[in-house]
Amino acid sequence: MNDAHLGQPSQKYSDLVIALILAFPIIINSVKIVSSLILLILLGLGIYIALKNKQNPFKIPELKLFSYLTVGYFGVMLLSGLVADGLNYDFHHLGRKLQFLLAPLIALAIFRIDIPLNKLLLSFKIGLIIIGVVTTSQYFFQLGEEWARPAGMMNPNIFGDIAVAMLFLSITKVFTETPKEQVTTLIGAICGVVAIILSGSRGSWVSMLILSVVWFVIIYKQYLYNNTKLKLVIFSLFTAMLLLASSTQIVQNKITTAITGVQGWHTGDGKLSSTGERLNMWTIGLEVAKKSPWIGYGYRNANDAVQKYTQQDVGYTHLHNEYITNLVSAGAIGLLSLLALLFIPLRIFYKKLKNENAYYYASMGVLLSVSYITFGFTHIAFGEEHVNAFYVLFLGLLLPRVIPSKSNLP
Repeated sequence: MNDAHLGQPSQKYSDLVIALILAFPIIINSVKIVSSLILLILLGLGIYIALKNKQNPFKIPELKLFSYLTVGYFGVMLLSGLVADGLNYDFHHLGRKLQFLLAPLIALAIFRIDIPLNKLLLSFKIGLIIIGVVTTSQYFFQLGEEWARPAGMMNPNIFGDIAVAMLFLSITKVFTETPKEQVTTLIGAICGVVAIILSGSRGSWVSMLILSVVWFVIIYKQYLYNNTKLKLVIFSLFTAMLLLASSTQIVQNKITTAITGVQGWHTGDGKLSSTGERLNMWTIGLEVAKKSPWIGYGYRNANDAVQKYTQQDVGYTHLHNEYITNLVSAGAIGLLSLLALLFIPLRIFYKKLKNENAYYYASMGVLLSVSYITFGFTHIAFGEEHVNAFYVLFLGLLLPRVIPSKSNLP
């Protein structure tokens, strides 16, 4: 089925994998279970290749770094639980991190598959258009009732974060697309922005603003340096969208609530808002981490550890900050494994921006890495199966394409 050690995979195999990858962005934010099914199928294909062709992703130069980063991260989470609770540890918690343990096999399944980049970008745009329609329909259907957060069938924070990543990945080639493709890109981007705003996820809004700056930096030298007209067009579009978004009642209410929440927390208000709850968890989490600095209290034990030191109810499964959650859960070792998973690929992608042959893959990699770095500021970047799956699949797709094999090195 896949003659990888003879060269490229068979056409039937390639067509199947390409179809699965192209379907993934279209449905991940609208049909929950199907995206998990796609990852499961890719896992099965990866196992098939590993057994049939006797291939080990830890020994393939392009996949080696990805494999060690993902499995190493999972291993640290497992170690933290074993150190904290021994064999009494509730191992089912690790199911939320299982994508990282299985990531090398998923990457092996898609290795050497020649995926048409334009079609991949189109799948992101279609996915954005779908969620734009879904959230808009939900929003207007709920008019007259107490305002809710339109996010399809997803948690609004998870929904908003994935939409942000899809939005910026979709515009990777906008300046070299045909006029027809650019129209589709614009429609997809508008739908994506609308979906992100309607989801009411302030953390996703912050990520979108930061990624806007990163995207501008990436494209500046390549497309804008000597093009005043294009710079003016982009600046005008960005300003118009920012003003339009900030004028909506949703954004104004969320910003006002956040400011009020910070003020209430600062003055010691006993009834904390969601913003105050986050600030409370963060400050106490940093203090609690000092009591078990190296390997922490065990994955998914962070909230129980923090709860012992506050009278406020910590009624979440995480501390609404990826970095503090990892620090409390798995100590300095856990935080370092997280930083490695995020920043080592970012460094590689950034260096490869100078390579014309790898430029688009490197650009997508930078945007993917930065998006997840920012998701961790106020959400949990790697605590839910869909965000984990999105990162594992597309990091496993992009990173090997900017790492040359030893046979191709000078």
